[in-house]
Amino acid sequence: MIEQKVSRQTILSVLAAGLLSFMGILVETSLNVTYATLTVELNVKLATIQWLTTGYLLVVTMMMIASAHLIKKYPVKNLFIFAISCFMIGTLILAVSNSFAVMMLGRIIQGLSTGLSVPLMFHLILSSIPRQHLATYTGMAAMIIALAPALGPTYGGLLVSLWSWRMIFWLLIPFIVLVFVLGIRTLTLQPAFPHDQFDTIGFIILSAVLFLLDFAFSQAAKSGFMSLNFWGLIIIAIILAVIFYQYDRRSQRHLLDFSIFKNKIVSWHLLGYFLLQFINIGLSFVIPQVAQFVLGQSASAAGMMLLPGALLGAVVAPLAGRLMDQLGNPLPILIGHFILVLGTLTFVLFTHNLTVASIVIAYMVLRLGFNLAFGNTITDASLQVDSKQKADINAAFNMSQQYAGSFGTGVLAAIIGVSQLRPGKVATTTAQGARIDYWLLLILAVIALIGGWFSYREEMKKRRAINDAK
Repeated sequence: MIEQKVSRQTILSVLAAGLLSFMGILVETSLNVTYATLTVELNVKLATIQWLTTGYLLVVTMMMIASAHLIKKYPVKNLFIFAISCFMIGTLILAVSNSFAVMMLGRIIQGLSTGLSVPLMFHLILSSIPRQHLATYTGMAAMIIALAPALGPTYGGLLVSLWSWRMIFWLLIPFIVLVFVLGIRTLTLQPAFPHDQFDTIGFIILSAVLFLLDFAFSQAAKSGFMSLNFWGLIIIAIILAVIFYQYDRRSQRHLLDFSIFKNKIVSWHLLGYFLLQFINIGLSFVIPQVAQFVLGQSASAAGMMLLPGALLGAVVAPLAGRLMDQLGNPLPILIGHFILVLGTLTFVLFTHNLTVASIVIAYMVLRLGFNLAFGNTITDASLQVDSKQKADINAAFNMSQQYAGSFGTGVLAAIIGVSQLRPGKVATTTAQGARIDYWLLLILAVIALIGGWFSYREEMKKRRAINDAK
């Protein structure tokens, strides 16, 4: 096979989209360590303030649902300009906000940006990078997705301790300007299907389903899992999901080409991708709460606890992609899921004796497994479909991982919130809720491992059949 080089312009265009994605994802979790401060300053409860993360991720998810259509129809440069403009506006609103409602508005506008920039980054990679380098570059993209949320609490914690939570946003502004200049000079990729039509009705129904699921767990944090509010919202969401399924079967327009999920490997990979990010983002919410409410650590210390794992992930992600390029098979994905189980198991086993040091070590193990599997999962899934379906793979997987972050934060926050409703010291009730969270994450990690095994076995069977046919 002739070695195909990646042009400098392609690298810089991916970098521009990657940096915008990094900033967007960074602010996903940077506020997690400020919740203890914001609940007092804004006079709201944890179940409300966590919507600054959950609501943001929900908007990101909705934009990613639409991204398959947008990327097919519009030039990448136009989409980039829209995304970075939204990010700048949202950041300025957050920097000067003085109420929860205004902060929520800023987060929603920022969500429009990140929901577009992440699919743009992967679209540029899947469309412009030669196959023999594909896993390496998606590994780098995975590094951005994995590193940014882990660095967020460290970034936010330091700024809260040294200055103010507002500095989280003020410091981003000069970087936004630099990324804007880089993007408009290097992005040239044109749309593949400029006449593609958007499924507005399907988008509204699916968005409603996702919102109701998140809102249901938000209500559970306030009134418990047996409340009428929680189950009423869950039932409505299920009914709308059934309506969406029936509508999509009959509609001439589709948000995504759902035929990609007829491929068992793609379906198993999507499940694993969702669970990986559920665990990743969920823990980046739980650990700062445990550090501050249970262990009595400061916001900066809570953020620093995630830093070693974040740095390890930054190193592992591109190496994991290169390893899969060299092996030519998805074995690193399976190994990553196995290590992820070990990481979540560590949290469960030491749940009654967790210290700062033990949390740091357990999180590093978990991040090692996460980064071995995460980027390689979307790479391997993209290799299972035709080139015309890559935008659908891109949108489906990025929508999945972002909603996993939103849903994961909502579910784990609800469990802690319900626990905090019980009588007792907040340190005790928070610790009790966190223990339930750890068990849930272990179960999900085991399910992801099983899915990883089935996808690996299915792919090996497929490759043997191709070799036998030759």
